[in-house]
Amino acid sequence: MRMWIERAGRALSTAIIVYLLLWLACILWFWLSIPLSGGGIFSYTLLVYYFALPSAAAIVSALAGWRRELGKAHFLIPLACALLYVAALLLTFSLSSALGIANIAPVDLAAFLMGLAPGAIGLICGWVLRQFRDSRR
Repeated sequence: MRMWIERAGRALSTAIIVYLLLWLACILWFWLSIPLSGGGIFSYTLLVYYFALPSAAAIVSALAGWRRELGKAHFLIPLACALLYVAALLLTFSLSSALGIANIAPVDLAAFLMGLAPGAIGLICGWVLRQFRDSRR
């Protein structure tokens, strides 16, 4: 049993590092791809902001929900993912609008909620799976 909890701890640490690297890669991809293809923003938006970052946030949050020894601190994981989601929007679309490179809508509360939703769903799924496993013992 202890081995599985230790593995979940390592998996959470690894997932957080992978999420942060993915977040950084998304920002770099945006800024490095603008000179090469100005029309690729639509596909970038679909891939990054509707698939990659929310999926990674859900996985990290599910692992945090699984770990009981985190206590109340596991509630910070979805909030951190939501803040990083908003920061990515600010560092890409809003900054490019401010610099006059592209005219894209500003970031608002809806962006924060969109970043929070996958993390909250993942956290709940991880917690429910942990409760189900513990109730079967």
